[in-house]
Amino acid sequence: MSISEVEWIDGIKKKIQYMANNVWDGITYTEVEEFMTNFSEKDQIVGWALLDMLIYYSNEQEESIISNLIRLVKRDIWITQEVEKRDISSQNIEKAFSEIFEKMCFVPVDESDTSASSFNITGQFKKSRAVPNKIEYIKLLDVPLMIAMHYKYFIFYDDIIGTGTQFSRFWKKTQFGNSKKYSLIDLVENNPDACFYYLVFGGYQEGIDKIKKNIPKLKIIVSEYFPKNADILNEENEYWELNPQLKKKVIDFIMEKEKELDFTDKYSKHLPVLFQHGRASNTALSLYWNSKDSLWHELYKR
Repeated sequence: MSISEVEWIDGIKKKIQYMANNVWDGITYTEVEEFMTNFSEKDQIVGWALLDMLIYYSNEQEESIISNLIRLVKRDIWITQEVEKRDISSQNIEKAFSEIFEKMCFVPVDESDTSASSFNITGQFKKSRAVPNKIEYIKLLDVPLMIAMHYKYFIFYDDIIGTGTQFSRFWKKTQFGNSKKYSLIDLVENNPDACFYYLVFGGYQEGIDKIKKNIPKLKIIVSEYFPKNADILNEENEYWELNPQLKKKVIDFIMEKEKELDFTDKYSKHLPVLFQHGRASNTALSLYWNSKDSLWHELYKR
């Protein structure tokens, strides 16, 4: 199957217009048009290619990702809490998990420290049929209170692990208490019976290993592992499958813009893929951020 450049752009325009009108919170199609002014006439195709990445994962795909994460959490609990050693009847297994879910909290990674995208993922988790209804969703600062109330399982969640630096910094930086300050690290050390998980849509092994080394008591569960040299901009994406001859043009533009914005993170070229969780994520390529001289029109205000 092959389509022309004009046909493909028309299709993307319709999808983006639908997302701006019905899905994205705080982004209008007028702002999309303003974003497109960043591209010269010859580079318009690049802008549409990047906008296409904003809807890389559909709601159905995110449902599948979340279902897989919940399955992996239940599997870990099944093994570590020795649920499998109880009476193996389905009724007793269901009862055992039901009791566990009553002591479980989901905690979005705090937006003041890391990515605000985690707050938008909350909506996807709440809508997912895979997440048990008994689970509580709490704010980060409520973790000590819930521990005092004998909650045992704390599930942090976000969309992606890149270098691992961001979450490690968040884990060390987060402070509780007024007169006597203590961090998440202290909270974990002082409550050995509590279990802490980190659920992530996707991540690079190098970053995952870094977090495991820095926070050994945190259990990391990832739905999709990105290999070290993975390039999300590849032929598997529908756009590149239909228009492979334009791949180099888009990648060259990205690299040139990254140099212009002085953005050197080696993972950045992998992040045109944004997870669709209610609005365009800020877990984005520097291309969507403001340049130092404020000449770049942002699609989403970070």
